[in-house]
Amino acid sequence: MGALQWLQQLSRRLGGPRYLALPLLRGLAVMAAFVWLVLTPAHLPGWNQLALAMSAFAGYSLLLYVLIWFHPRSVFRLHLPVLLIDLAFALLLIRLSGGAESVLYLALLLIAGLQSYYYGMQRGVTVAVGAAVAYIWVIWPTLTHEEWANSAIRVAVLIGTAVAVGILADIEERERSEVATLNREVQAREQFITNVVESLKDGVVVLDRDGRVVAWNRAMESRYDVKAQEVIGKPFLHINPSWKREGVAEPIERLLRGEIEEFALEGVEHESLRKGRVVLNMKGSLLRENLAPSGAVLLIEDITDKVVLERSARQAEKLAALGTLSAGLVHELNNPIGIVSSRIELMLQEAEERQLPLQVREDLEVLHRHSQRVARIARGLLSFARQSPGDRRLFDLNQIVDETLLLMEKQASKEGITVRRSLARDLPPMEGDPNALQQVVLNLLTNARDAMGDGGEIRIETGTVAGRPGWLRLVVSDDGPGIPLEHLPKIFDPFYTTKADGTGLGLSITYGIVREHQGTIDVQSKPGEGTTFVLAFPALASGGRV
Repeated sequence: MGALQWLQQLSRRLGGPRYLALPLLRGLAVMAAFVWLVLTPAHLPGWNQLALAMSAFAGYSLLLYVLIWFHPRSVFRLHLPVLLIDLAFALLLIRLSGGAESVLYLALLLIAGLQSYYYGMQRGVTVAVGAAVAYIWVIWPTLTHEEWANSAIRVAVLIGTAVAVGILADIEERERSEVATLNREVQAREQFITNVVESLKDGVVVLDRDGRVVAWNRAMESRYDVKAQEVIGKPFLHINPSWKREGVAEPIERLLRGEIEEFALEGVEHESLRKGRVVLNMKGSLLRENLAPSGAVLLIEDITDKVVLERSARQAEKLAALGTLSAGLVHELNNPIGIVSSRIELMLQEAEERQLPLQVREDLEVLHRHSQRVARIARGLLSFARQSPGDRRLFDLNQIVDETLLLMEKQASKEGITVRRSLARDLPPMEGDPNALQQVVLNLLTNARDAMGDGGEIRIETGTVAGRPGWLRLVVSDDGPGIPLEHLPKIFDPFYTTKADGTGLGLSITYGIVREHQGTIDVQSKPGEGTTFVLAFPALASGGRV
């Protein structure tokens, strides 16, 4: 261990650099005494006794060093006995080294000064006066007429040293107390600001002038599952490359350059690192130091839930209006469609019997196929326009999934599609229309199967919703091509479809059934990474079994 490291460790053990002077000055005194002893001729009277006394003082000091290293607090509590022993050694050395002519009286100045510095001027002056009396008593036998003036000056300097050091110590103590008070106030303000920032529900990010993250509050951690230690010190725009694609980078860079004082972006659709796609309102404010740009503060409000609610409300309004229209439309269409379809079937039979030209029969088949499609659309509209959820009773969600898989699992297997299920057992029952819920599951599985033309995997799982006691979760996901981002907001709209022969009613009907059961439906999809539908339903409050 180097000398510097040893001093630093000793400083920490003693309670700070302020207390490091005690062992250092003691060591200096021991060295000075031995230097004086070495330079003093050995034939002088009393030299051997002086060498013995100095060796005893050195041994005593060494013992103190050992005790300070292992038990620093205990030694400091013994400051009064240590003071008395130091005074005794100092007076003994003065007596043995010439009495009134000895220069070792300087040790008394050091002792009195240290007492004033560490324990206050009153104690320092008391020690100085006592040491002065003891000093006169010790040198009295050697005190000559010529030494009276020198001794008086030494006593005056001794007491003056205690007073002067005490005054300086008081000034230092007041300044140290003021600095400590200011530090506490600054820390309290910083802690208050930190508490305010950490308690905000909106995300707060602070950047330095180079765009590196210097603060990342608790809302950012919990909402996006990114801990502060992961991002502190890293460039904000490099943490998630999506920021550059989403038009956020340009205003942040302008802000950091000081070209603008603030900016506001609303409805930013952001692809987060770990929580999928979210919708944000973002505000940025420039920080300045000495009028120069020094960083920025970003306030990030997550409005994903709000946007979802607004879209759900608009969707519900559209569906309600369309449902009313559809009910009347289906009523008017059913009879004509039935008549047209029946007549075409009769015409096809007659064409076969009379052996009409092939072109005529093909045209009739086209008419029949499209009339059947119109009939399917009409049936879909009738289901979509249904005003009540039908026969409500208790049922097991897992049983609905199992029964639905029986209908389509074999066909999916023929098409090279693997269906993997993960159904949580002991689920509480839910109340609703099991036939309608089966239609929901079938619609989602059919869409997933249709999305994978060259085979793939469909995963379906059930369980409870984390953080929402009493709610059940149904997840249907596939590893198909995914849904383009521009299509996602429209997939639940009636008649919106990307299939050549689709009616565009499957997901609309699914959405309506889920809403009738007081549930929620969410879709997560990335082009090339598949699609996941997450449904949540309230379970039966009583928690009984089916």
